[in-house]
Amino acid sequence: MLRSPTRRDADRHPDDAWPPAPVPREPVDGAPRGGAAPPPGRRDHWSAPDPLADILAFAWQPGAAPPREIRIRPETLDRLLARLSPSDRARLEQQGVVGGPAGVPLVVDGTLPASPGFEVVRVPPAHLVV
Repeated sequence: MLRSPTRRDADRHPDDAWPPAPVPREPVDGAPRGGAAPPPGRRDHWSAPDPLADILAFAWQPGAAPPREIRIRPETLDRLLARLSPSDRARLEQQGVVGGPAGVPLVVDGTLPASPGFEVVRVPPAHLVV
């Protein structure tokens, strides 16, 4: 059964369709689909949490002095150890360092506040090589 056009139909532009066609959306992180991988320390919202990558990204943030050590609560360390690869875990247990080739010492400190559960101790400015 055909209906006769109404005033409302006559006011609509012929290209306007109802319901509107879905608009392709970009991922939440702003990277275009199929684009480059997110930089280290940044991940897509659907990937598994990586607390060590988050802590290292904070420790090595641009414009800040390099980290001298990372102090961490015991329960935060337990969560990190559960997610580390066997080689990274062995390196942490043997050498006490995490991160890139140079590594940053990881020190357990139960007196830190529960949130965020870690603290980055940075190299004092007088010791920086310019």
